[in-house]
Amino acid sequence: MFTPQKHNIYHKVQMFDLLSAILRNSFLVESLMFKGGTYASLRRVLDRFSVDLDFDLPLRGKKDDVEGILYHIFKKLNLNIKAQSKNYLLFQLKYKAPEGARNTLKLEINDSPSKLNTYEKVKLSELNSYCNGHTIDTMVANKMLAAKGRFDKKGKISGRDFYDLNYFLRKGFKVNRSVVQDISKVSYKEYISQLINLVEKNLTERILNEDLNNLLPTSYLNKKLPRIKEELLFMLKQEI
Repeated sequence: MFTPQKHNIYHKVQMFDLLSAILRNSFLVESLMFKGGTYASLRRVLDRFSVDLDFDLPLRGKKDDVEGILYHIFKKLNLNIKAQSKNYLLFQLKYKAPEGARNTLKLEINDSPSKLNTYEKVKLSELNSYCNGHTIDTMVANKMLAAKGRFDKKGKISGRDFYDLNYFLRKGFKVNRSVVQDISKVSYKEYISQLINLVEKNLTERILNEDLNNLLPTSYLNKKLPRIKEELLFMLKQEI
């Protein structure tokens, strides 16, 4: 995984320690399905740094057992729970870090994923470990849903979602359209039309830069920024 700035190196170590502990636990590694930006980066299908850990938990009945094991791991790794959701498995974990450096790690587990998500066993060479995670087409579908879902929920967009989507589509990755329709409750073409409208009205270079400047080399980002929105709109229109 690319690490663009020195102050992110310590965060990467903390994140990898937690991820490795999860993958070494036989119950967690079979129960949790890795996903998101860190997963994509470690799978080498995304070229940016990522700071969070995200998983699906397809079998909700395992939730309490998963939570109990995680508490034990947090304690062993000296990770303090700074904040935790009462409704689902979302943790803000604080660790000791140099002054002025990032010191919080987010771990989020979705216990209500689409039943149409597909998963596969993947080797994470950087960790010399295996995990169960999203297939490529399911990963792209969930990124499409996240891109608009954050706006629907919070009224603002995350630049990294649209960067990732642009990257995936430029690579020619397929989309699990059934997942998009299952979660959005509209046809795939209608969802893409809504996503295009969101990009046209709300995505700006400023938003992309603010969200990505700590995750990519500055020179590379500056070259990409002027083209991301235009490229993404073109590729989304090919999906209709």
